[in-house]
Amino acid sequence: MAGEQELTAEAIKQRKKREKAAAKDAALGVEKFTVEVAGVFKPDLKAVMKAHGINNQQDIHQRLLKNLIEADFETQARMLRCVTTPYEPSARVLRQFRTATREYLTQHPGESEDEVIEPSSITPL
Repeated sequence: MAGEQELTAEAIKQRKKREKAAAKDAALGVEKFTVEVAGVFKPDLKAVMKAHGINNQQDIHQRLLKNLIEADFETQARMLRCVTTPYEPSARVLRQFRTATREYLTQHPGESEDEVIEPSSITPL
């Protein structure tokens, strides 16, 4: 088979359907805007959506963006102030990090006066 494979009738139908949808989206100014969100937010986001009768994540993201864009500068600054994602690494991840750190310190010992402090010897403030 030297040339391009012939498309089935279903493949041609699906291609036309995608092209028609793309043309409609272009005419309406619709663009894909992918948002990756930490999983820790999902339960809270679902609760907010349910409380306000929103059943589409795209809808809530569009509402949030629209409210942010239409707000005055001070309100935007207040809305954007807390942008850190709460994250607690699992015990497994912490063990892997500690092992990798130990390996690195073995290969790169640093200065003779450097001291490695064990986590158990650290006292909270």
